[in-house]
Amino acid sequence: MASIEILPAARAGRAKASEDNGFHHDAGEKHKSALECLCMVAAHHAVTVTVDEIVHDNALPDRAVDYDGLVHCARKAGFKAKLVHLDWDGLTQIGQAVPAIIRLKTGASLVLARVAIDHRMPLGVWLHDPNAAEGAELFVDWLRFQEIWTGEVVLIRRNYDIKDEEQPFSLNLIAALVFRERRLARDIAISALVLSLLALAPIIYWQLMSQKVIAFKAMNTFTVLTVGMLVLVVFETIFAYLRSYMLQALTSRVDVRLSEYLLDRVLALPIDFFERNEVGRVMHNINELWKIRNFLTGQLFGTVLDSMTLLFFLPVMFFFSPLLTFIVLGICGLIVLWLVAMLPTFRDATERVIATQTERGSFLYQTVAGMRTVKSLALESRQRREWDVLVARVAKALDHQAKVAAFIQTGVRPLERLAVTGSYAVGVYLALTTDDPTLIASLFAFLMLSQRVAGPLMQMAQLITQGDEARAAVSVVKGLLNQPREEGIGDGGVRKPLVGHVEFSKVRFTYKGALSPAIDDVSFEIPVGTTLGVVGRSGSGKTTLTRLLQRLHSDYEGLIKIDGVDAREYNIAHLRRSLGVVLQENFLFRGTIRDNIMAAKPSATFDEVVRAARLAGAEEFIDRLPRGYDTYIYEGSPNLSGGQRQRLAIARCMILDPKILIFDEATSALDPDSENIVNENIRKIAKGRTVIVISHRLSSLVNSDAILVLERGKFLDMAPHRVLLERCEIYRSLWLQQNGHIEAAASNRLPGRGASLV
Repeated sequence: MASIEILPAARAGRAKASEDNGFHHDAGEKHKSALECLCMVAAHHAVTVTVDEIVHDNALPDRAVDYDGLVHCARKAGFKAKLVHLDWDGLTQIGQAVPAIIRLKTGASLVLARVAIDHRMPLGVWLHDPNAAEGAELFVDWLRFQEIWTGEVVLIRRNYDIKDEEQPFSLNLIAALVFRERRLARDIAISALVLSLLALAPIIYWQLMSQKVIAFKAMNTFTVLTVGMLVLVVFETIFAYLRSYMLQALTSRVDVRLSEYLLDRVLALPIDFFERNEVGRVMHNINELWKIRNFLTGQLFGTVLDSMTLLFFLPVMFFFSPLLTFIVLGICGLIVLWLVAMLPTFRDATERVIATQTERGSFLYQTVAGMRTVKSLALESRQRREWDVLVARVAKALDHQAKVAAFIQTGVRPLERLAVTGSYAVGVYLALTTDDPTLIASLFAFLMLSQRVAGPLMQMAQLITQGDEARAAVSVVKGLLNQPREEGIGDGGVRKPLVGHVEFSKVRFTYKGALSPAIDDVSFEIPVGTTLGVVGRSGSGKTTLTRLLQRLHSDYEGLIKIDGVDAREYNIAHLRRSLGVVLQENFLFRGTIRDNIMAAKPSATFDEVVRAARLAGAEEFIDRLPRGYDTYIYEGSPNLSGGQRQRLAIARCMILDPKILIFDEATSALDPDSENIVNENIRKIAKGRTVIVISHRLSSLVNSDAILVLERGKFLDMAPHRVLLERCEIYRSLWLQQNGHIEAAASNRLPGRGASLV
C-alpha cells in the first residue's frame, strides 16, 4: 500500500497548517468530503453505498452536510454512529472503532485508519483522503495533527440489531418507542411520584387543622402549617408543570418516530397493494394509528402515572381502617367484573363503527379525487344520495355504540358512588356502635383518601374498554402495515451503472386473481442504444412488460436481464433511479416547476434543471410563463396543458440522465401539435439511450429500430416497420385501421387514378 509522509515543514509552514498541510479545501468544498468518507467507512464494513444514493435517500439539498447530518445519514444507511469530541488520550482508546471520520479545521473530513503510538508516546495518525488515489494512506505526525484537527470524531460501526422500526406493527412496537426515551420517562415517573406524595399534604393539613389547631386554638401551629402548606403548593405547581411539559415532549417524540415508521412501511408496500385497495380505506386505516398512540401516551400512561398515588394512599388507608379499605377495593373489583362482562357487546359496537366510518371515508376520498368527473357528468345528486346513506349508517352505528357505552356507564356509576359513600357509611356505623374515638377522628381523613383513591381505580377499570378500542385499532393498522414488503426493498443488491442492454427470456407473469397470464413465455432482446416500439391490442401485455422491467412485480417466471445481470439482483432503488419512465397520465407534485423537475434529484443545480427542460422541449413554454421555473403548480396541475405536463414529466426523468427510457402511451392523450413536439423531443433524447415506446398510434413508431408485436400476452413478431407490414398480419391490420385512409388517398393521387375523380 502506498504511503506518503507529511512532514511539519513540507509546505508553507506551521503558522498556516490549518489551511495547508496537503489537506487544503476551499470554502465551497466545506463539509462535502464528509459523505465521501462515510462511503469509504461503509466499504470497510462490506456495505456498498455511493454519495449520490445517500443524497437521494436523505433528500439532501447538496453534498455538504454538518456532522449531525452525517450521523443521521450513517444511521439511515444501517450503521450505529456517534459524534464525540476527543483528545489524544481518547483517540488512543478507540481501538477497534476505526475506521472513523475526523474533521479538520478547514471543514474537510478524512478517514482515520489507525493511530501510531510507541510506548504510550504519540507518533501520529494514518489517514485516508477521499480525494486522494484509491488505497493511499497519509501519515501525519502528532504535532501537525494537533494543529489541523478540531477534536471531532464520528464513530461508525455496523448495526446488527433489529431496529424497532423493522419490527412488525403491534402495541409492543409503540411501547418500545415510548420506552426508548428512558431518561424522559424516568423524569416523568419521578415527577408523578413526587406529586403523589404531595397529594397527601392537603389531607394531613386538614386533619391537623381540625385536631391540633381548632381543638386547642393554637395560632402558632396554624401559622407553621399554613406556611408549610403554601410551600408544598408551590412545589406541587412546579412538578405538575414539569410532568405536563415532559409528557408532551415524550408524546411529540413518539409522534415523530411513529410518523417515520408509518411512511417507511407504507412506501415499502408493493404497487399491487395500492391497486387492489381503495385509497380512502388506506387513509382511514392510517388514521387509526393515532387512536392507538392516544391510548398509550394519554389514557394508559396517564392512568399509570395517576395510579402512583395508590403507592402512598393505600398504606395510609390500611393504617386508618383495613376493613373500610377492603370495602373500597371490593367495590372496585365489582366494577371490573361488570366491564369485563359487557366487553363483547361493546367490542361488536366498536367494530361496526370502524367499518361504517371506513366506508364513508373511502367514498369521500373517491368523490373529491374524481370531482372533475362528478362535475362533468352532473353526478352531484347521485353522490349526495349515496353520501346520505353512508352518513346514516355511521350515525346509526355511533348511536348503538353510545347506547352500549351509556348502559355500561350506568352500571359503573352507582358502584363508583358506593365505593366512597358506602365505605364512609360503614365507618360511621362502626363509630356509632363501637364508640371508638380514634375511628371517629379518622373518618374525615379516610373519606378524603377514598375519594382520591377512587379516581385512579375507576380509570384503571375503564382502561378495559379503552384498551379494547385500541385493540380494534391495532387490528386495523396491522392489516395495513404488516402486509408483505415489496421484494427487493433494502440496502443490498447490485448498484453498478446501467448501460442499456435489456433481455427478456421466457418471461411469464400472471396478476393476482387473474385466470390467464398477462405475459406468456415472452423472449426478446434490446441492444444498447436501440429504440423499440411495443404494439398490440388492449390487454396484450404492453404495459406489463415495462412494469416487470421496473420490478414493480418480481413474482414472474423466466429471466429479465439488464446488462447481463438479473433484474432481481439489482438494488431496487438504484434500478428505478436508472430508468426514466413517462406515463400517459403523469402526476405532478404541488410546488414550483423547478421543484417538480428536480424531484428525483434534490441536489440538482439550476443549470441541470434547465438542461433537462431543454432536452424535454419544456424550456420554450417555461420561458413564456410569468415566473418561469418558479411558476407554482397547483394540485392536479390545472394551470398546465396536457402537452406541458408531459414535457415536464420527461424533464423530471431526464434530470437523472437515465440510460433506459420508457414511454408508456406518453402521447396518446395529446393533441396533434403537442404530440409532434413530444415525439420530436423523444427522438432527440433517444440518441445513445435504450428507449422503449408503447403507443397505440403506430405512426409514431415508424422510425423505431424495431417494433415488438404482442397478442394476448404472447410474443408475435419483432422487426422494423416495413418488415412487419409484409409478414405480420395483426400489425398490418392495426396499421390499416389507423392509416388506411391515408394510403387510399395516396393511391388515388397516382397517375391514371385521377380521371375517375373528374
